[in-house]
Amino acid sequence: MKYNYLLAIFLLNFYSYTSSAQVIDRVMEDSMYKEIERAYHLFDQFDYGAAINISDRVIDYATKTNNNHLKAKAYNVLGNTYYNTGNDSLCLDYLFKSRDYFLKSKDIGNAIKVISDIGVTYREFDSIEKSNAYFKEAIELGRASQNKDEIIYPLYNYARYVYDSEQDYTTALAYYKEAYELSKTSSLVKGRSIIGHLYMKMSDIYYEIDDVANYDFYYNESLAYAKKYQFYGILATLYRLQSDRYYTDGQIEKAFLALREYTQVADTIYTFRELEIAKEVEASIRMIDNEEELVRANKEKEKQAVAFKKAKVSNFIFLALILFLLFGVYAIFKKNKQLKVAKEKAEALSNVKSKFYSEISHELRTPLYGVIELSRLLLKENVNSSHKEYLESLNFSGNHLLSLINNVLQLNKVESGMMTLEFLEFKPRILILDIVESLEYAIRHSNNKIQLDYDTNIPDVLVGDSLKLSQILINLISNAIKFTSDGTITIITKLVDEQEEEATVYFAIKDDGIGISKENQTKIFEEFYQEHAKSEMSFKGTGLGLSIVKMTLDAMGSTIHIDSVKGEGAIFSFELKLSKSTKAIINDADLKDLTEDLRHKKILIVDDNKINLLVTKKILDQYEIDSQVVDSGEKAIALIKETAFDCILMDIHMPELDGYETTKIIRNMGDFTPIIALTATSSEEIERKMNSQQMNGYILKPFITTDFIQKIHCAVVQMKKEC
Repeated sequence: MKYNYLLAIFLLNFYSYTSSAQVIDRVMEDSMYKEIERAYHLFDQFDYGAAINISDRVIDYATKTNNNHLKAKAYNVLGNTYYNTGNDSLCLDYLFKSRDYFLKSKDIGNAIKVISDIGVTYREFDSIEKSNAYFKEAIELGRASQNKDEIIYPLYNYARYVYDSEQDYTTALAYYKEAYELSKTSSLVKGRSIIGHLYMKMSDIYYEIDDVANYDFYYNESLAYAKKYQFYGILATLYRLQSDRYYTDGQIEKAFLALREYTQVADTIYTFRELEIAKEVEASIRMIDNEEELVRANKEKEKQAVAFKKAKVSNFIFLALILFLLFGVYAIFKKNKQLKVAKEKAEALSNVKSKFYSEISHELRTPLYGVIELSRLLLKENVNSSHKEYLESLNFSGNHLLSLINNVLQLNKVESGMMTLEFLEFKPRILILDIVESLEYAIRHSNNKIQLDYDTNIPDVLVGDSLKLSQILINLISNAIKFTSDGTITIITKLVDEQEEEATVYFAIKDDGIGISKENQTKIFEEFYQEHAKSEMSFKGTGLGLSIVKMTLDAMGSTIHIDSVKGEGAIFSFELKLSKSTKAIINDADLKDLTEDLRHKKILIVDDNKINLLVTKKILDQYEIDSQVVDSGEKAIALIKETAFDCILMDIHMPELDGYETTKIIRNMGDFTPIIALTATSSEEIERKMNSQQMNGYILKPFITTDFIQKIHCAVVQMKKEC
């Protein structure tokens, strides 16, 4: 009896312990599901670093508890996160894992979603065959299961390919109709943009097959749906297509009204896009911070694990030595593994950073082009003295900001080992005069005078990296202005040596400012180091200018020298070997001849930025060169079919149809009108793609007007294939 009582107590305690353990496991599992939902939310908010952090923790837990469904969700978050950050290989790896674990856990609905995402990813790689295979796999899996709602997306994606690429209207319409019937009863896509796109695509097909009744029905359905849920991208496309169709049918008034609706919606989209860019910049910075926080958290976790093991070892003295040796081996293995993971993450972040700098370069230079060129144009007009002062201040601020942006981008190129030299023909005297003109406001504001001591024996035209030389001189002259008040700044150029094919030129910037002490003369070339300025009115700067000068000259095979005494000013000097050119310098008379040749020539300007259109047209108007403007590649193609032009100035970065694709379509039409890229993109990128797209040349913004006119003259009057 006594033993039976003890057995009962033991079994009761064991049951209580087991039940408690099960409750704890359920609570922990629920907590992990909530965490992965939080990761989805953070992903939607562009907080990629935090989303990756949470997903990694969830995968660790799911692996220990063998929870395939939880692993599938976590890998899905990682796949989509690395898709948005541009890491294609990791994206596909995690999406495939997510698909496999969803199938293992028999969650067919989510498996279909992931398979469709894989199809979308391959479409981004232009792997159309693989993309379509996965869309079909998702469709077949959904049809064979109870999760038919989930195949609305793959049905739409596959139908879109059949319609756009194969022009198979019958097959495309069948897939669209199947998606349409499913959408009627599905809560999955209610309020989603895919419904608006679905109606719009069906209306497009009915338009192509001349079924007017069905076209009107689905067009109006799409329009009403887009208005209801404020899908401005769909609205813009609908109005633009309707305008084109009215125009084709000769209904000019209706075409104009539809075009006006499109313009209003496009302005709204532009505003949203500017906000979205700001969010993406913020998200990129936040991602870097979160990645660093993740590394610190892992290190802290390791320290806690080590402390726990040491505390345990203290109770087993003999075993301590063995455990310590084993832990040492384990720690080395784990450290190597962590270093590998850290390397992969660092490479992923480096790719994100490079893409970010490329995009931000274009997004910043484009509006600055408008600011600098508009203020420069207005200064040439008859303005009163107060307005002139404002415009000079605006022009200086634009040039100052452009110089700062160039410094930051140059620093990134140096750090990533991507700095390359561009060998272009340039006129050294005009280059220096343009730099002085851009800094005129700062010179006058600091009550300084500037002198140019220019050696006329220097060849009129030289070949070298004029953009980097400009950046070096701007930084050195700006530095002299910063530390000089009521003084004189002298720009010195001397011909040191001249051979048959090259010339060595000495450049120096001399000031009579506060000077630099001997002990600080090596520090000033360090990144972010700043000397105290001459007064409270001085610009503090970033501390990058002289650092960029030194690194850039190193890349150009030269060295910066400084000669300075405290209180007696400073001289910064360097020498450059530059190739000689047979090209003659363009003077005012030559420029007049060039512009006379171009009078009343017809130029088409294609740019999605309204300010850029205004500036470029204004410059052409000054020389009585006729021009028309359009704000998209599609409109350019439509206009070229009806009107002949002597030259096309083509922006590269445009939504939907960029400059390269627009050029390709124009050439395929058999139109060989000269096309010149007018872009703020770096010359390395444009030169790689320009020849393959049969463009005739490119002009970087902001540009020198003489170069701009000369480039157009080369293509239009001289009819050269490359300018």
